[in-house]
Amino acid sequence: MASTTPPSPPINNENIMDSPATSSYGSVKKESLETDICNTPSSSASTSPNSSYQRADSIDTDEEEGLLSKGDDGSAINAEEGKATISNEVFNLIKNLVGAGALGLPSGVAAFANAPSALIPASFITIFMGIVFGYYFHLMGRICNMTSTSSYRDAWEHSVGLRGSSLIAAITVFMAGLGNLAYSMILADTTRSLLAAVGIERSRTFSLIVVTVFALFPLCLVKQLKALAPFSLVGLVGMGYTMVAMAIRYFDGTYDIEKDGIFLKDIPDDMKPSFGTTGASGVFTAKSLLLVCMTFQAFFAHYNAPRYYIELQNATSTRFGYVVSSSFGLSALIYIAMTVFGFLTFGSNSAGFILNNYSDQGTLATISRLCIAVSLLFTYPLPFMGVRDGILDILLVPSSARTDKMLNLLTVVILLIFTLLAMHFKDLGMVNAVGGGTLGTAVVFIFPTLMFRAIANRNLKVGAAIARQQQREVMLLMSLMCFGILVGSIGVYVAIFPDI
Repeated sequence: MASTTPPSPPINNENIMDSPATSSYGSVKKESLETDICNTPSSSASTSPNSSYQRADSIDTDEEEGLLSKGDDGSAINAEEGKATISNEVFNLIKNLVGAGALGLPSGVAAFANAPSALIPASFITIFMGIVFGYYFHLMGRICNMTSTSSYRDAWEHSVGLRGSSLIAAITVFMAGLGNLAYSMILADTTRSLLAAVGIERSRTFSLIVVTVFALFPLCLVKQLKALAPFSLVGLVGMGYTMVAMAIRYFDGTYDIEKDGIFLKDIPDDMKPSFGTTGASGVFTAKSLLLVCMTFQAFFAHYNAPRYYIELQNATSTRFGYVVSSSFGLSALIYIAMTVFGFLTFGSNSAGFILNNYSDQGTLATISRLCIAVSLLFTYPLPFMGVRDGILDILLVPSSARTDKMLNLLTVVILLIFTLLAMHFKDLGMVNAVGGGTLGTAVVFIFPTLMFRAIANRNLKVGAAIARQQQREVMLLMSLMCFGILVGSIGVYVAIFPDI
């Protein structure tokens, strides 16, 4: 989609939301909600990941008192847009965050250790990355408020300029596509296991082809995707159930080698529990960065930050901070629990998709696989729609030329590519680490930092009162950006070349 929106003029300090701790921004232009952004498995609607809310004309608060109201820190809020309560937003954001990424985290610990004490630094890593990613999620909401925009790409164009917006669009498409690839990989494994549970032994490739042809393809042809959104709740329920099931299997000893667990005979040797003496000290090796890169993917939801900010009732920096801190904090606890139970059960043999370690004959694991499979089947079209429309946007195909025949043909091509890739790649943890370390680094660390720096520099030139405070925050952001690039680069290298 070619953008013709000009870069915004120097930003008045009254239109600036300051740091999360203090709020001193004033009148802010809001925009009418036309469509949601959706590139995650648990989002509630679907569009191209490059789409934005339709921009409204600039609103003067003195003239439009009926349209705008003041938030609790003095900000101007469009009463027609912010309808979601804090609790609604927390639930939806957790649903947005907790997905396939959690199922690969135990293998991130197994990459650098084989003893239980490794879980201590692993938990600290998860909490720290949750704080950093939560801060950047909050920052994206602030940036959209400062620039009076309502999508990631629009925020870039109004802060940095039109230059580079095509790169933003392309990376968005790749991020959505990475989600679809992960889903195809999980569905291949879960379908094979579910068939085995009912006595039908088939290969992973056969299972993937069956689920793609008879389930994914018809669903990706559906034009009205709102009917599929309620099934995303199944994913959160399934993840909660899986966490409980993993805890039960750890405590009941059915996979304990010392107790001769009853399910050990059902799994291959390279999936059975394996422990050694390398514990917390393993975190000081480069391989620990593999876990860090996995958290990049696990905590990634930043393209949806504008939507969450706009939909929040009486949106202010403080209220949005409550949403972000609660959601990322609770998600981090869920991730830690699943990492702990998975690694304590299987140790250094924890698979990239932890459910692959569990027996096909176990009822608890079978139900977990079924819940996750159903969730992914009905949420797969959501990011897929973003990939398809995003490609058409990048190719500048006008809406009038997007016929059903063209969309269907493109659907076949894209789905074929994802299926072929899923046949080749089998390690979900590696895919999440590489995707998080590359695309996640750009979307979370690099682009928001450049946006905020452009805004801060513009306000410094015009002598805005808040400019000095923003310059101090720019220094923090530049440090975090360098940290993200360094860690992401090393983590990706370790993921691709684990034996070097």
